[in-house]
Amino acid sequence: MSETPKPAYPDHMEKAPAGLFEHYCMHEGCNAWGSFGFEKRYGLEWYCGEHKGDADN
Repeated sequence: MSETPKPAYPDHMEKAPAGLFEHYCMHEGCNAWGSFGFEKRYGLEWYCGEHKGDADN
């Protein structure tokens, strides 16, 4: 079984200076704050309220 490649985070998601992670919505083109975190195969994925249904994919 081959390993699924780790998804790339959008460019607007960067580590904050103090090591805090700023989590914005991972939906392509959305820059809203990611209020909803979902544990996935490669760690947490974050989505805003409008796109939290994307986590089911």
